Amino acid sequence: MNDNLEAIKRQMRSQKGARVMLKMKCGRRGGVSHHGVIDGLYPEVFTVMVGEHGYHRRYCFSYSELLTHHVEIDPCP
Repeated sequence: MNDNLEAIKRQMRSQKGARVMLKMKCGRRGGVSHHGVIDGLYPEVFTVMVGEHGYHRRYCFSYSELLTHHVEIDPCP
């Protein structure tokens, strides 16, 4: 991703509705990965809808989490 929040927000606007690979870091033990869809974009946060095993879950993140690399979003092929 980019190195400032406005550039990250612009890039996220262009990816709304796109299928992505979501990687979340969880302390020392590594992290968790899910496939999802960028669902909502708001002034301070964005949401990703993840559907696995028949259940749907919505994760909410701030754009600063992308900036600090606590969350990574990669497009799915």
